Amino acid sequence: MATFDSPSSGLPQLSHPRRTAPLGPYDAAHGPAQMEPDPGVVDWRRVFAALLRFKWVVVLVTVLGTAGGVVLSRVIKIPYTTHATVWVDVPDVRAHDEGPIQTAGLVGASGWVDLLKSNAVLEDVVRRQRLYLALDSPDDTGAVKSLGVKERVQPGAYRLVVTAQGGRFLLLDGHGVTLQQGAVGDSVGPALGLAWVPAASALRPGRTIAFALATPPSVAAGLADQLRVQTDMMEGKVGNFISFELRGTSADTITAVVNAIADRFVLVATDLRREKLSALVKILGDQVQNAQLNLTRAEQRLRDFRVHSVTLLTGTPAPLLVPAPQGRDPAAANFFEMKVSSEELRIDRTALARVLAEGADSGPSTDALEMIPSVQQSSVLTQALGELTEKQATLRALGYRYTAGLPQVKRLAVEITQLERQTIPTMVRALIAQLGAREAAVTQRIDSAAGGLRQIPPLAIEDARLDRDVTIAAQLFANIQQRYAEAQLADVSSIPEVRILDRAPHPDTPLFNIAAVLIVLAFVGSGVAGVLGVVALDHLDSRVRHPDQVTRAMGLTILGAVPHVGQRNGKGDQVAPVIEALRAIRLRVVHAHGSAGPIAVTISSPGRSDGKSLIASNLALAFADSGYRTLLVDGDVRRGALHRVLKTARKPGLTELLAGTASREEAVRATAYPSLWFIGCGARSQQGPERLTSAPMVRLLADLRPAFDVILVDSPPLAAGADAFALGTMTGAMLLVLRTGFSDREQAEAKLDVLARLPIRVLGAVLNDVRLGGEYRYYSYYMAGYEAEDEHPAWDDRPVLQPSD
Repeated sequence: MATFDSPSSGLPQLSHPRRTAPLGPYDAAHGPAQMEPDPGVVDWRRVFAALLRFKWVVVLVTVLGTAGGVVLSRVIKIPYTTHATVWVDVPDVRAHDEGPIQTAGLVGASGWVDLLKSNAVLEDVVRRQRLYLALDSPDDTGAVKSLGVKERVQPGAYRLVVTAQGGRFLLLDGHGVTLQQGAVGDSVGPALGLAWVPAASALRPGRTIAFALATPPSVAAGLADQLRVQTDMMEGKVGNFISFELRGTSADTITAVVNAIADRFVLVATDLRREKLSALVKILGDQVQNAQLNLTRAEQRLRDFRVHSVTLLTGTPAPLLVPAPQGRDPAAANFFEMKVSSEELRIDRTALARVLAEGADSGPSTDALEMIPSVQQSSVLTQALGELTEKQATLRALGYRYTAGLPQVKRLAVEITQLERQTIPTMVRALIAQLGAREAAVTQRIDSAAGGLRQIPPLAIEDARLDRDVTIAAQLFANIQQRYAEAQLADVSSIPEVRILDRAPHPDTPLFNIAAVLIVLAFVGSGVAGVLGVVALDHLDSRVRHPDQVTRAMGLTILGAVPHVGQRNGKGDQVAPVIEALRAIRLRVVHAHGSAGPIAVTISSPGRSDGKSLIASNLALAFADSGYRTLLVDGDVRRGALHRVLKTARKPGLTELLAGTASREEAVRATAYPSLWFIGCGARSQQGPERLTSAPMVRLLADLRPAFDVILVDSPPLAAGADAFALGTMTGAMLLVLRTGFSDREQAEAKLDVLARLPIRVLGAVLNDVRLGGEYRYYSYYMAGYEAEDEHPAWDDRPVLQPSD
């Protein structure tokens, strides 16, 4: 019990010297605030704390996301792939046609891929497989079984609606515009390019068939892009295999499409080969007729010359017009041969120059060149003419089926033009120059061997030349006739150049297990989304949860952190950390207050249930335990309940003192704890808040200051009127209590802005109900094994007072 030495004052007197100087200001840099992270760096401790706090949110989002992935893996269409391989009879470019029915390939090695992707192959497949049609419902497959399209079709989305009464239908476009009305059994959409007469049984009353159409060429172009072709046929190399694959979500569809492409490819290649051989037979037939005509003319010229020569030179011996007998002079025979050769060289050279001049714009005539003997003796020029004939036949065969815009048609046309206008004219000029050189050499030899042989009659020379023309024309005719026969034989006995080696198998397993991938991605993605969501929730959370929210956002010094206490007024293992925390807070309050005279502090919080009464009562007890004569004032005249914790009477109390109805001796009561006195809140009254700002309150604090070392005033929350601000103004200092995970941070910042405009010094903040660990692990002042114990305790273990705010 307290002793009153001064009857006039009725207050306890100091029994120990009072501090006359501050113990020194509190340096926040040496407190736990120094552990706070740089604002520009991610605070992983805060992230980890948020994850622990919202761990069930992360688990829930992850579970829901994974479940969504499982559902999606069952709904999404899984891709399949299948492939087919065809064998192409591509002759070796280094080999020559030796057999009687051998012909050059239909297209070049690289042209087979272009043929495979051409519209002649793919568009027919699109039409046969009806790839231009898409249905909204698989149940409508039977109703559109007979749907076909004409050469030109209008693409778009359509709906065929049968009236509720039945018997009639409406054809609507994607915007609901009626395009056609008709009776069941009529042709549907002929103006749109449809060839469709649905069965009457499929058009039941009220039925709607939704479908979409695309043009076959556009679908074929898309199919060509999706078709993956692999081949070992390259320019300059020998290869015979083409493998192509297709991917899709329907195993049945891609199998049917790939096999249809293979069948159509073989059919088109076979037709093109047959048409090429037919064109080649026609070209060679024309050349045979020209060669036969040329032979006939040569024979006629020889016959006419001999008849004419016999008529003019009746006295000339016959040997002049026939080959020389075995006994003739060899010198004369050699001279005779050289004279004939010189004349033939001149004639051939002149003919070549004439053909070259006539074909200056379009290229020299092939038929005209083949009739010149010297051309037949030039293997290079003969081979070039044969190649030109083959390419012209191939171009004619391709022209029957394709337009001039097809890549292989364009390439073949360019090659023919190059042969006609560059390669063959260059060879002809080289042959003319060669013939001129040979003619000059023969002429020189004739001049050197002339002498007496010049007297040989010119008629004999002309006869030999004409005889030589007949021989050459006969050889040319026989050569072309042989080629013509070979082409005819190849036409009637040709075998396909393309054959299917491996048909496309039906794929039973998907291309890859997309279900497992989706589930894993959903699990990882939902987990990441949960973590990011938790971090976002933590940043958007308006409650006080992290130390940097107090020190940085509010600008307050953290004077201490009181751990969470699970036992009410118990004496479990949780009491010791709380007592050590209160001792640290007591020390920091002393240093933070720092002024001469007794310590007078108002203790408040932003809202209710923040624990301000708990901190006030236990801090007062901590001061009392340290020997400070401490007075605890319950300034919450609205709902004060500290008297229940200290087990004293509420009345008379503060309101009676301020109203003058009670004396100080009656209101100031000693407690069960040494050095601790208490003033209750008093009777509830509507005038109570007004009296807190009255002059009696100022005089009361002035009278109490000399009698006590520490005066702690437990005020109402800052949000509960102006009481806390009034009491803070009276004491001049305030200690703010913030409950982690509960106190409203935005509300606290708003009230601190009001405090900044009043003559109140905020000493700092005390964090209440802190779960030590994580970012709060450095705020603990307790270490197991270092508890303070009494060898001979005079009272029970020190309890923790737990009032109810």
